[in-house]
Amino acid sequence: MARFRMTRRAVERIAENRIREAMAAGEFDNLPGQGKPIPGIDDPYDPLWWVKSWVCRARLAEALRMGHALDSPARNSTPQRCSS
Repeated sequence: MARFRMTRRAVERIAENRIREAMAAGEFDNLPGQGKPIPGIDDPYDPLWWVKSWVCRARLAEALRMGHALDSPARNSTPQRCSS
């Protein structure tokens, strides 16, 4: 039995049409972060960005699980961004 394969152009056209329809229906209106800059967009490229982000999230999750973040005297201060 022959398998149906769409060309890359066909997939792109379908995706673009769905995006256009969603925009017309207002599905992208009022999204969180609308009008705000993307965090880290101006940082230099780092091929290990995803590893650093994962480690940062893991440290935060561990701190929350252990209760350290809640017991910290600086808990009302501005949260620190993980260093790049």
